[in-house]
Amino acid sequence: MGEYNIRKIELFSKNGKSRGFYDLANQLNDLTGKEWVFSTKSVIPKGYPPSFKLKLRNKHGGQKPPELCESLISTFTKEGDFVLDPFCGVGGTLIGCHLSNRIGVGVEINKDWIDIYHNICDLESIEPQEMIHGDSRGILRNLIEKNKKKFDFILTDIPYWKMDVVEKSKGTYKKVGEDSKGIYSEKSKLSRFSRDSKYLERTKEDWESLVNDVFSDCFSLLKPGSYCAVFIGNMYYKGRYFLLNADIARILSQIGFILKGEIIWYDVNKKLHLYGISYSWIPSIVHQFIMIFRKERTIKLSKGEKEIIQANNLNRTKNKTSFKN
Repeated sequence: MGEYNIRKIELFSKNGKSRGFYDLANQLNDLTGKEWVFSTKSVIPKGYPPSFKLKLRNKHGGQKPPELCESLISTFTKEGDFVLDPFCGVGGTLIGCHLSNRIGVGVEINKDWIDIYHNICDLESIEPQEMIHGDSRGILRNLIEKNKKKFDFILTDIPYWKMDVVEKSKGTYKKVGEDSKGIYSEKSKLSRFSRDSKYLERTKEDWESLVNDVFSDCFSLLKPGSYCAVFIGNMYYKGRYFLLNADIARILSQIGFILKGEIIWYDVNKKLHLYGISYSWIPSIVHQFIMIFRKERTIKLSKGEKEIIQANNLNRTKNKTSFKN
């Protein structure tokens, strides 16, 4: 195929503003140099405005902003790549795929969340991506056995053990000079991730077993050299703080994933909650972790494979109206 005379090209947005220079040897994404640098920030202090029928999506207490999902997908994939979400909920990852021109596949055990996703697609005139109803432990195994497809990226928000059933402070509260307003909050505002009574009895060991089973299959379905990003929040439960992000790092590392870093998403729109006031310090958690893992290559790319990547990158940028020499 030979060497190209150019290595970098300047890309422009639709309004004519320079995005920076794109390296045709880029193996990971479609970002320019300055976009890549920005994507490596370890803290995202950002709240997202209501979009894509937020009121509907909020029926699932753990939904994530599609725009945040789009940003992560754009960081770890190229246009047209395949993205998997094994705990898809109301489809934040799939909407992110729509926004970034990627192909998403979601798996969700709760039919109510799937119905909400399709409802949102209808209301927003979005072409639905593939959403499979069922338990990821069976669905992913079936994909492996059929050798149907491999994925370029995995993005998911894991059910946080008992986060959706944790009770908050049952005390009363009032401002100085005002009458008591009664019980502040006694139940989590998160809607139940599952209505199965067995779910409510699930131990932390059961949760860890679920994570291990699902991500073992995810590891098999992920292409070598590709990434996996996992939303996870730590939690306070029965007087103790649980580092669930450390549990995720341990479990996925044992499977074979390599931990590459963590991003802290600080949701500046998140309201503070009243916990243990006047008797015990309990954190009002306004951040989540996005744990970044990679399935490393066992064999390095050959010169020919690298040249194919460069040729594909050149063709893709040529076909965009934002391309200028």
